[in-house]
Amino acid sequence: VKNMPGVMTDVEETSFDFLNLNGPLTVEAILRALQRRFNKGCCYTWFGPVLMCVNPFEAATAAMQSVLQRLVQVLMLCGEDMLSQAPSLQEECHTSVVLSGLCGSGKTFVADRLVIRLFSSAHKNDWLQDLRKYWQVSSVVLNALCSASTDCNRDSSRIGRMVDLHYSGLQIVRVKINSFFLDQTRLVSPQPNEQNYHIFYQVLAGLSSEERSRFHCAYHDCRTLSYLSQAMEPQEDPQVLQNHFEAWKSSLAQLGIPLNDVLKVLVAVLLLGNVLFYEAKQELSLQGTEELHAIASLLGVQPHNLQRGLTMRTYQSGHGSVMSQCSAAAANGARDALAKALYVRTVLAILKRINTLLRGKSQQSFSPQPGADPRQQGNHVIHVVDLFGFEANEVNSMEQLCVNWVSEVLQQHFVHSLFTSTTLECREEGVEPLTESEVYDCTPCIELVGRQQEGLIHMMNQETLSPRVTSEDIRIRMRDSFGSSSCFVPSVGSSSAFAIRHYCGQVTYDLYSLLNANADTIADDIIATFSSKECKFGFVVHLFASELHNDIHRDGSPKGQMCRITPSSLQKASHSESPSTFVQDFQSGISEVLATLKPSKPLFVRCMKSNESQTPGHFDRVTVSHQIQQLLVFETLDLIQGEYIHSSTCGEFVCRYRMLAPNALNRLRGRPREIAEDLLAAFVEQFDQQDAPEQSWALGRTLVFYTEEFKQEMEKARVRLREQAAVTIQTAARKYLCVKHWPYLRSTLRQAKLQGQEPSSLPLRLPDSRGTPQNGEKPYTVRNYTIVGNYKVGFPQWRVMRCHYPENGPVVLSPGQEVHVVGRSHWRGYLIVEHAGQLLHLPHHFTELRVS
Repeated sequence: VKNMPGVMTDVEETSFDFLNLNGPLTVEAILRALQRRFNKGCCYTWFGPVLMCVNPFEAATAAMQSVLQRLVQVLMLCGEDMLSQAPSLQEECHTSVVLSGLCGSGKTFVADRLVIRLFSSAHKNDWLQDLRKYWQVSSVVLNALCSASTDCNRDSSRIGRMVDLHYSGLQIVRVKINSFFLDQTRLVSPQPNEQNYHIFYQVLAGLSSEERSRFHCAYHDCRTLSYLSQAMEPQEDPQVLQNHFEAWKSSLAQLGIPLNDVLKVLVAVLLLGNVLFYEAKQELSLQGTEELHAIASLLGVQPHNLQRGLTMRTYQSGHGSVMSQCSAAAANGARDALAKALYVRTVLAILKRINTLLRGKSQQSFSPQPGADPRQQGNHVIHVVDLFGFEANEVNSMEQLCVNWVSEVLQQHFVHSLFTSTTLECREEGVEPLTESEVYDCTPCIELVGRQQEGLIHMMNQETLSPRVTSEDIRIRMRDSFGSSSCFVPSVGSSSAFAIRHYCGQVTYDLYSLLNANADTIADDIIATFSSKECKFGFVVHLFASELHNDIHRDGSPKGQMCRITPSSLQKASHSESPSTFVQDFQSGISEVLATLKPSKPLFVRCMKSNESQTPGHFDRVTVSHQIQQLLVFETLDLIQGEYIHSSTCGEFVCRYRMLAPNALNRLRGRPREIAEDLLAAFVEQFDQQDAPEQSWALGRTLVFYTEEFKQEMEKARVRLREQAAVTIQTAARKYLCVKHWPYLRSTLRQAKLQGQEPSSLPLRLPDSRGTPQNGEKPYTVRNYTIVGNYKVGFPQWRVMRCHYPENGPVVLSPGQEVHVVGRSHWRGYLIVEHAGQLLHLPHHFTELRVS
């Protein structure tokens, strides 16, 4: 019972709760306490139901595992309560873990470890190990493909995720990764002080000379490849990069994805940067003919077809289709669009394969059993939300605008769930809130950026689709539309720049970069190059299958349309001919995440970075102090210490805590509210009068409100009572088993004494129920042979140890050691081994037959 999911353990040093913080509550007191715990190696601290993580930029510790185990217990506890309250077993109950913080605060690291911990805590079944293996190897693959070194984080994840873990009872039956791939511009024009994606550096370091020749990159490195030479060179040792590449190859193989297919696309993307078109003597010339031929060979197309797709455009006129040569700038733009499309679609294809493997067993196999406990049979979904952290770089484009808007949305979700909804719920129930907290409201900024039909994103979409629009025109329209907003600064420095006041500070954005990144289109002339008639590389044909089927003529000729670099589910749903924009799809995906989070029971993990330079083990007070203010740590702790942040219906409250004061339930008056009132009064009497809070609970019309401190005291008392009940049950069960098996154990001891054998060499565990002698019956018949394949092998035998014996204590027999087996033991599953003049009873699986 103590180790079962859903049971809260006592407060330990590794899971210290700031509710127990001594002295007056100030920002300085919080900072000192965080620093003191950080210096002790405890980087994870509870603020009541909120977990605060300070990233030490070091490997995971035992303290982290302990804290995550408690978080898993809280998750399963929420699921258990929600399932018991569900009107039917078919209805799904949702719990969410929302990780938020600045870029570089360790959100992805904590999310990965949390999911692994959820796998470890789930009930074991035949496919759980497969799901866990697929999750771990998929993390390796996606980290290489979707992470890069940035100003604020050497291992920054450029992909947002919401991981859904579907439970049937306490068994994980399915896992799904919902992803939001964001940073496409980095692929073709990374910042000088940052790096491109990790996988490119790992490929160049890990490929052998033979493989380099086969993939046409024998004479290329980071300095000669244009897409990599623009960025900072990797700081890691080449051997480390090579080890990462070997791990990535192994993980890709375990996912069943052909390595050669992926490597061909990755190398082709790198070589595309060395293809340059320029105008000479009023003609379009090509620099990088050798690279163009190598790319065509890798992608399975003819070089002239590839060049034609990059340089020619199809237009529709009244007389049919007309093709014309585009400018050098347009051809180079088409080259970059092709590189983005190949990379992004490859990542999405791998994600689709991962989700197929993580689908697990069909949930239809887990139909509820009649009369079974609903907590063991119902459907529960845990959402682990790891989106983007707040960023403020020297140059901020569309990626940073989307990232910071998502960060604002998550911040507002936190404020609403913990502050606003608590106050509204109390007043609806006729209960006066204990405190009135004033916190920063993110709504004006969220409305400025993402408001439907009126926000900045909507304006970007309209202007992106409009031809011949300039950044100056948009700047004037933005000033007219958003000039009255307190969060909008119309002009900062230059005409193409504007600023937005976010909750983490003011950020300046470049309008020209926003428009270019939002277009996200690729001409169907390029896609037609990879039709099944022209392309012999099936993997690339598959990447563009949707466009080849819908947007290309049956004969393989283009229609003169623009398609999306990233396949758009929004465009498919609306059946629109014009391509949707990048931000439209992104906003639609985030809206779906919020719709999922809204009905779920949220748990929040607030992440902070310990310093700006990413120095391991260094606690910078200024950096942490700023994040304490930005993440509302002081306001959160002040609210948790003095407000009713928990509520439940009277019936739910009585059902969970009635065991704590059974005498209060003697006069069952039938009304849950009156029973809950009696139960609360009885439990308050159990408090130490000196420590009893003045206002720890309140009774509304239909709900019971109580503080975090009051809940923790009730949970501790509940755990103690259940542990006492477990000890009582175990005592009775062990007594019964000892009495049941004593006749057989006594006869075994007598035989051992007659043979001069030490009782310590006998197996210490009781035999199982199959073949166990009871009430003086004779033991089961012992065969004088073992079966290997289809043959009987008699005794004595020479076998080899497979593991240590005994498992605990001084080792008597070691793996690989030969042992002489003289026969089978009367204990089922054991062999008798002669060793050093003694007869030892060894489990059969500890040994294997020696091959002569």
